[in-house]
Amino acid sequence: MTFLNAKGLNPDTLDNAALLEAFIHEMEKGLRDEGDLPMIPSGLLLGQGRPTNTTIPAFDVGGTNVRAARVTFDAEGRATFDNLRRGLMPGAQGEVDAATFYGQLCDVLAPNLRAGERLGFCFSYPISESGELLFWTKKIQAPAIVGRNVSTDLVAALGTRGLEGCSAQILNDTVAALLAAYLHPQAMTAAGHVGFILGTGTNTAYAEATTAIPKRANLPAGKLMPINCESGNFNQFPKSEFDLRYDAESGTGKSQWERCISGVHLGSLGTILLRTAAEEGLLSDTLKDVLLNRAFSHVELNAFCTGEAPALLPCSATEAETVKALLTPLYERAARFAAINIAAAGIRSARARQQTSGTILVNADGSTLWKTSAIPFADRVCETVAALLRPYGYTCELFRVDEAPLLGAALAAACE
Repeated sequence: MTFLNAKGLNPDTLDNAALLEAFIHEMEKGLRDEGDLPMIPSGLLLGQGRPTNTTIPAFDVGGTNVRAARVTFDAEGRATFDNLRRGLMPGAQGEVDAATFYGQLCDVLAPNLRAGERLGFCFSYPISESGELLFWTKKIQAPAIVGRNVSTDLVAALGTRGLEGCSAQILNDTVAALLAAYLHPQAMTAAGHVGFILGTGTNTAYAEATTAIPKRANLPAGKLMPINCESGNFNQFPKSEFDLRYDAESGTGKSQWERCISGVHLGSLGTILLRTAAEEGLLSDTLKDVLLNRAFSHVELNAFCTGEAPALLPCSATEAETVKALLTPLYERAARFAAINIAAAGIRSARARQQTSGTILVNADGSTLWKTSAIPFADRVCETVAALLRPYGYTCELFRVDEAPLLGAALAAACE
């Protein structure tokens, strides 16, 4: 469509291979503490194997919900989950102070924790290696938490509930997804392993050779350490006028890549795209009035495109097809960007293990990845990853591990 081409949104004009190389280059820069990608070492060293005959409390603080459970590993390392509890993510519905933030977390966690226990704490936001929150993503409003050690503060809050002497092994949710990937039956023979999340937000994790992390020169040689890429911060890609307008209206200059592909942003970006089209006379005045007076979520726009919510927008069948044609390239681009995330991490993972061929296992989680149906989204991601990896000698398998954040959190706690 001429309109989208003029605005810089045509997925077919993207050079996927060049973007992949740019992404890998930014990853390498991040390992030197340069560039856009934080590339945060997890502090965990792989190689201990899966735990057996033990129960570990696990906590998952996600983009929309928080969850807690007790994870039991049997004699063969198979996991079961007991007393799974859920709650809403504090700060997702409006600004909260520190006391409210930790109070709401403890409400969900406390019933699954005993005094003196070690907790696996999956935290789905950018944290330093020691546990300080670097900045919020996913529109969370809890400014008092930024710069604080989330793990230490949670343990202190638990102490006020009578749960004294506890400790927490904190890790990013994408690192948790990566750890869960190592439970795949073919994990030991795979060329590489990736944890990838595309839901409310997006991120990528893989295990890097310790000798390839210059900004952590004191790490033991010959080991693999999971890296939280914070890949939503990649910035070396062509931006459409819609991206620029969206960032000018509500952005901070960070998370540019995430704002193009994640569920919390796709609806807002799609709304801006449709508003711009309406302002330029491509849509009816009736639809224009609606678009200028409310925003639509990704879930709503996806449902409209699939025909599940035809009454969402007041338009004729012909105009509905125009709306779908405007939105489809947005989803096509998101699928390509997601594939580039995955392929870049997969290549780095395989190189860290000195593997020049073979299958890269990807534990891929998130509702945006698996439930977006405006296009065959997950299939498109798989196809694009395969095409990107083929010249490098690798294949790829995307799969899902049930309760991966809780499982990965428990595995991380068992590493110590």
